Amino acid sequence: MVLLSSDGVNESERPWLLGTELLDRDPQDILGVAVDARYWVSTLNLTRLYRPWLAERVAEVDAEVQEQIDVALRAALDL
Repeated sequence: MVLLSSDGVNESERPWLLGTELLDRDPQDILGVAVDARYWVSTLNLTRLYRPWLAERVAEVDAEVQEQIDVALRAALDL
């Protein structure tokens, strides 16, 4: 999973966060973003994540990938 909610939401005590699952293949969509050589995200697959389901932080995406995801989210949500 990749968390997509804002830092303010992530750092709050809210039980629900926003995110998307990691895909093991290119979604073949302009709103898909390569996270690394193995994984992709689709900004059309947003979901709510219950905080207790998240056991540990495995990795962080770099600033360039974060920006690509931000751009794709803005396009997907017409922001």
